[in-house]
Amino acid sequence: MFNIITQYRGLPRQVYFLLIARTIVAMSSFVYPFLTLFLNNRIGMSESEIGNYLFLITMVYIPAALIGGKMADKISRKWVYFAAMVLADISFFIAGFYCSQSFVIYILIAGFFFMNMSMPVLSAMMMDLTRPDNRQECFSLVYLGYNLGFAFGPLIAGLLFENYTQWIFWGQALLNLAAMSLIVIFVKDTMPDQDAIGAIAVDESRTKEFASDEPLFKSLIRSPIVIFFAFFGALYAFAYAQLGFVLPLQMEDIFGIGSGSKYYGAVWSLNGIGVFLLTPVMVLLFKHKNPLFNLAIAGICFAVGLGFYSQTASLPLIYLMAIIWTAGEVMGVTNTGVFIANHSPVTHRARYQSIFDIIQGSGRAVGPMIIGAFLMEHTYNDAWLLIGLLCLVAALAYFIMYKIVVRYKKPPITDEIDTTIKDYI
Repeated sequence: MFNIITQYRGLPRQVYFLLIARTIVAMSSFVYPFLTLFLNNRIGMSESEIGNYLFLITMVYIPAALIGGKMADKISRKWVYFAAMVLADISFFIAGFYCSQSFVIYILIAGFFFMNMSMPVLSAMMMDLTRPDNRQECFSLVYLGYNLGFAFGPLIAGLLFENYTQWIFWGQALLNLAAMSLIVIFVKDTMPDQDAIGAIAVDESRTKEFASDEPLFKSLIRSPIVIFFAFFGALYAFAYAQLGFVLPLQMEDIFGIGSGSKYYGAVWSLNGIGVFLLTPVMVLLFKHKNPLFNLAIAGICFAVGLGFYSQTASLPLIYLMAIIWTAGEVMGVTNTGVFIANHSPVTHRARYQSIFDIIQGSGRAVGPMIIGAFLMEHTYNDAWLLIGLLCLVAALAYFIMYKIVVRYKKPPITDEIDTTIKDYI
């Protein structure tokens, strides 16, 4: 028990500020978890229309992430984040005034575009502030704080949704503003300069970290393991997206709109509490395992937790399955950032993160659209069976990748294409 706590001591000071900021950002997660119910009950969209809209809102991540990642690697981490969040907050404030009008969907698209610009920036800052020997602990701690905040955000939004819908938008904007201010004031700009790259070059504990002056896509072609990693992560994202699409509709169908929205908010609160309790234990047990192995375990948890929703309409069992898929989420999130940080050039971190997020986001984007069409001819139970099967396929793929990496012990990039930090500087 003591080791569970002490593993988070002595981390870089600015990581703790990011922890607080990410906790506040998570507490502001009012809009997206209730987007399906909002579009269905306030705007009057059908299931198929909702699926198409969620596809559109997710697909805006592609240009947003590319722009944000490129600017963060070339201009500044902190100030790109600042500009993106200011524009996002303005969009959500405006949306609150027009939340009963159908054209609000276009304002929300703008808001999510600017929020998505900021996502690879924060991930790159975490990579910059950490080292290979503390990366698992740092990523898991910030993720822990994020989910602690998320335990309260949707619960508050669930109480506001029925009678104070506009405050879902205004509340998210206000809390995002607080988190952004904290980062601007207390976290330095972490984009590596020549001195930082030189310090890495002489640090014997960071011999696997490298720099590159190659264009992004040429660098990615030389590191295909990152592409495969992201592709199978897209299957997990496809499945996870159904928690924001199929599950609220299913719970509304079972319990009614009033009780269903409150029970659905409680699912996400339980998810946040579960992450808070499970993350330190799972990190302590699995941090010395290969990230690919851990991702395979995550897939099994997703397959069981999501697939079993096809077999039950019992609220206690719905909550129990939430704990199981939460364990998969913990394994997935705490190992994804570590893998990308260990396999990306220090000069390309934001862009590598944006490419991963785009591929994974594509799975998240097409998920509601495909399942929305699937539900035109099938039941919610059929949808969950399909989702569970896809998770098993991804878990098997990660396990095969793990076995290949262990067998051949290949480095992140091969000798003939490696651009070392010393050569770069």
